[in-house]
Amino acid sequence: MNPSFGELLVPLEEFTRLHANTLRRFGRHAVDLAFPNPQFLADPRPYEVLASLAAQAGPPDLRYSPFGGFTPVRRRLAGALAKQHSLPYTFNDIVMTPGATAALHTVLRALFTPGDHIILFSPCWMDYPLYLADLGLPYTLVPSKADKHLDPGAVAAAWTPSTRGVIISQPSSPTGVTHNPTELRQLAAVLERHTQPGPPLLIADEAHAHQSWDCTPCPAPAAYYTHTLTVRSFGKAWEMQGQRTGCLAVSPRLTPRHETATALLRQMRISGHCAPTALTQQLAAALCETVPDLSGLADLQRHTRRQLRAAGVTVLDTHATRFLYARCPCADDQKFVARLADRGVLVMPSSLFHEHGWFRIALNLGAPGLDQAIAIICEEYARA
Repeated sequence: MNPSFGELLVPLEEFTRLHANTLRRFGRHAVDLAFPNPQFLADPRPYEVLASLAAQAGPPDLRYSPFGGFTPVRRRLAGALAKQHSLPYTFNDIVMTPGATAALHTVLRALFTPGDHIILFSPCWMDYPLYLADLGLPYTLVPSKADKHLDPGAVAAAWTPSTRGVIISQPSSPTGVTHNPTELRQLAAVLERHTQPGPPLLIADEAHAHQSWDCTPCPAPAAYYTHTLTVRSFGKAWEMQGQRTGCLAVSPRLTPRHETATALLRQMRISGHCAPTALTQQLAAALCETVPDLSGLADLQRHTRRQLRAAGVTVLDTHATRFLYARCPCADDQKFVARLADRGVLVMPSSLFHEHGWFRIALNLGAPGLDQAIAIICEEYARA
């Protein structure tokens, strides 16, 4: 039996208190590597475009938009996504949402009914199970392989007669793993074997799709499985997370295509999830084909990995996101994270991501603060 809604909230709220208490205790001396809130600007272009749009905006530019977003914006995004996924998206396939979290919640509410079984991969983003529990959707957490890549055989073993969907994060949050074409083909083969009472839906969470810092290709799940719905976040790519700008993309091959898009739009209205602000929609259109400059993030990733590995810390070999996923020196990841917090360094325990024994570092700042935090992590690692 899955944990209750309340049981899922407890560790999240406990970490929130630890985070807040540490910031109050250490003030400006705290080193916050928990939530991905970068404290430096790696690529100024998105900020320059936003400033230009704001300076030129008049009342018509800031009007209400339809629930799915402005049509010209959706056309631009459909064209960009068509190139990235090699699929013929049109504007009707795109639904603008106030961030990826609202997009995911909209999908789950619109396309599933209580009792539908969902398969997740562990570790996974912290709030997937929370949303499912809230909506009465039972789920199975399928463990990833030792290298945190997909295990299609485990997916097949977890399948039940009531399974109606699978959620995959590409690249993966929290690990930063990029799933390769072979894995995606194998996953598609499992889904294609189960077509009754209808084809299962693959929800591809691509919130970090623009953060492949070493240029490793990030193949789109929609290119490998027909019945895929993609979740995107623009804020992650622009380092504007708080602007909450995302979208849903219905695969042009999904059946029924237009009815699915209509169901999503209706759910946006029912739930009160309006489209993103008019200005950030225009920003999305302006930047949808802009490749972020990730050279600074790549330098931080390589620098931090070298230092941690030199101290004997096991760091997962990954190629994307702002995160590093490292093994704890003890089984109790929450205890290890609390020890770091007691020295003013904040990272996230893997138990928040429904796996034990690891911790996640968000590369939010550079030297000297980052080096200070790495030194403390290595010291506590050696003492464990």
